[in-house]
Amino acid sequence: MINFLSNQKNTFLAITAMVIGVIFIDIHGLIVKFLGGEYSTIQLALFRNTFAIIPLILLLIYNKESSTLFNNLNKKFILFCFIRGSCFLLINVLYYIAINNMEFATASTLTFSSTFFIVILSIFFLVDKVGIYRWSAVIIGFVGVVMIMKPNSSIFSYYSILPILVAFLWAVQVIVLKFIPNNYSTGKIQFYSLSSSFLGSLLLIFLTTGHTNIESQGDFFILSLIGIFGGTAAILFIYSYRLIAASKIAVFEYLAIPSSFILAWIFFGEAPFDQLFPGVLLIVFAGLIIIWRDKNKKANKKT
Repeated sequence: MINFLSNQKNTFLAITAMVIGVIFIDIHGLIVKFLGGEYSTIQLALFRNTFAIIPLILLLIYNKESSTLFNNLNKKFILFCFIRGSCFLLINVLYYIAINNMEFATASTLTFSSTFFIVILSIFFLVDKVGIYRWSAVIIGFVGVVMIMKPNSSIFSYYSILPILVAFLWAVQVIVLKFIPNNYSTGKIQFYSLSSSFLGSLLLIFLTTGHTNIESQGDFFILSLIGIFGGTAAILFIYSYRLIAASKIAVFEYLAIPSSFILAWIFFGEAPFDQLFPGVLLIVFAGLIIIWRDKNKKANKKT
């Protein structure tokens, strides 16, 4: 009875964390779209990677990890974190360019093709056997992506390729994470990955031009929210996946799709539901197939 109640509590906390994380990541995107016309993409990325340290520091203090951050480090761990940090920096830049040049809901939806890239990359780097169910899901998912992008249509935009690159880079960092030993805590991995992203965005600020001076304290505060909301969302996602099995919580990530549609409609007057619906349906369906298949594989291994 106690185990059952504990499992129920963990499930509730995991779902709650995931739902809040989804809302936070969409709010972070909305702020970027609001300010994208006033500040450069590199500036937005710098604020994202600077102020994301605030929720991370709180996590490290809560878990009493701040005193052990520099222990048990090696070149391989630093390299993996550097690769993850570089991926995150590119994800920030490409995603911010995308949502400032196309409909918010469309850009958000296309990033969900990351699930299919993870399946493909796992074949080559994790020597994972992929059967007919997951291959079918990948094909269905990419058909959905093509339907949303409409490459042969007059409304096609080359900017729609950027969320696909974001999805690919997200898949790369997920695969890299698999190579980091379990004895490294989430806080430590995030600290060194975020440090790489921050240093990279700082370097880009000095190497590029076209940045706007921030003269308003109000703007500075709003810009800082990009990092706070984005950084908190990342921690909440990790927290939810560590509480219960990924197969039980992954489906709730897809709440980001209706969330982005609703927020885009409220704040930007976007209403692309009719033109996106068939593609969205295929992407969600394909993602659910992969989640279901992974869950069954784990269940079969236990038996």
